[in-house]
Amino acid sequence: MDGYANLVLAINQRMMRREVEDVAELMHRIQSRLPVEEAARTCVLSKSWLHAWSTIPTLRFYVLNTRKRKTKSMKLVEVERTLIRYLRDSIPIQLFELVIDIENQELASHAEKWIHSVSTKTCLKKIFLSIFPSSVCALFTLPDEILLGENLTSLRVLASRGTVSVRMTTSHHPVIKCVSLRELHLDGVCISEETLNLILSSCSLLVKIELSNIYSDSCEGFKTIKVINLPFLYALSIGLDGWQSTSLEIRDVPNLGVFSYDLFHSARLWDPHPLPFNSNAHSISLGRNVTHLMLGGVIADNAGLDMIKSGFPFLMCLTLYLTSWMLGSFHFTCASIKRLSLQSCPKSLIDVQVHAPKLLFFDFHGDMLPSLLFPDSSLWYIKLSLSLNLPVDADFFLKMREALTLSQKCDLRVTTRNNSKLPFNIEDLRTRLLFPPATNVQKFEFQTVEDECLSDRSPFFDAFFEICHPKHVYAKRDMMDEYSNHFCSLMLSEMTTGTTFWSHHLKDVQIRRHKKWETLTDCPRSFLHGNMHFKLYWC
Repeated sequence: MDGYANLVLAINQRMMRREVEDVAELMHRIQSRLPVEEAARTCVLSKSWLHAWSTIPTLRFYVLNTRKRKTKSMKLVEVERTLIRYLRDSIPIQLFELVIDIENQELASHAEKWIHSVSTKTCLKKIFLSIFPSSVCALFTLPDEILLGENLTSLRVLASRGTVSVRMTTSHHPVIKCVSLRELHLDGVCISEETLNLILSSCSLLVKIELSNIYSDSCEGFKTIKVINLPFLYALSIGLDGWQSTSLEIRDVPNLGVFSYDLFHSARLWDPHPLPFNSNAHSISLGRNVTHLMLGGVIADNAGLDMIKSGFPFLMCLTLYLTSWMLGSFHFTCASIKRLSLQSCPKSLIDVQVHAPKLLFFDFHGDMLPSLLFPDSSLWYIKLSLSLNLPVDADFFLKMREALTLSQKCDLRVTTRNNSKLPFNIEDLRTRLLFPPATNVQKFEFQTVEDECLSDRSPFFDAFFEICHPKHVYAKRDMMDEYSNHFCSLMLSEMTTGTTFWSHHLKDVQIRRHKKWETLTDCPRSFLHGNMHFKLYWC
């Protein structure tokens, strides 16, 4: 019997001695926190546990496509029977979760009926819906009753974006009674601007709002999203298609601490120039309590950085997706920031300078490594993620070696293309190096894209191991071929033949196999494919 069952058995023994009050409620809490299989196994412990399982106020249904259609049909019958029993016997439902693939209009109608029947329960506190239309013939509309629950505290609707939309409601002006709502998460949902703003204005107790990839039923998109007079709001996240020139009106949110605003550039088909975050079209007053800020696709130049510096005096964590960045340099000053992340950086970015005396963590993701300078900081950790389109020259590795001197610990992640093209002379790199190999690299993750026969040579790793000696290497299979893993075959060859300079500096190489560490040379060659985890011991 495993740990879960042992815990349940011990509690059951205490219940038999009547040392625990509100037995049914306690059993429900235990079952709701266990995995479904483990929770179901508690039925065999006693009649009390069996009764508790049949009346648990947490309902989770997963109606997903499988190869066996009979399995899905049986699941539909199970959902119908369970809901009929709960409604007939007035069994409380506090949490309702439904994950479903919508294949046809009949199944859509079933799901709408289920949601409608549950939404009218006054005891309902949480609704989690994940709806994935898989047929152009299926139309799905959430019932208006979903917004009537006076005790509803959490509403989450996740829908896939495709040819079929999942509409929030049929009415542009629905009745809103979910005044106890604390958390709202809408992802991929079609909703009218009037309905959205009505929800936000009616639910004054909201603490967390996530609006991701939502879209308007109007061909013009959202004109204005209003987040006004929410005194308890702490986290606000808004992600929209870049083609929608949506203005934001945010004010009277005195406790807002986390703010995220992202324009998705993949869908910008009509308007190649999204509305900047600092545009006069926005009316934003976030207050001085924001400590975590994420902006995507809306910061293009120094004017945006000046806005951040002046508007967020207590900022501690900043994440910028520089997909719209137009300058070759990124110079930023902030006295309070501790974590800075620059994502999706273009090749045109060649210089990064950050003046931040409290900065501890720096994360960079881009197509090429710029020169990095942190003159006032005592960095503890740097993470560099690069998508390299080879060839790269000796200057690249020299710049990488300088970057590794900036912090106490480093993690590196590199994806390479055109791997056969590394024309530089390795001896030139060795003579120009000013430092020995860095030993502060904790993890190096490497992956190729269409590996071009590199198994018999290692110009990239010859250069890489000249500048650093990582402790762990996560070698991922080639992105286009699951049986190709250049690093695995290369490492085995180098450890057995020792044909390169760096292989003489390795005392031992171990590989994680079946959750255990084994010496690389003792592993069968047939095992060395797919994703591999290596531990390197250097002299």
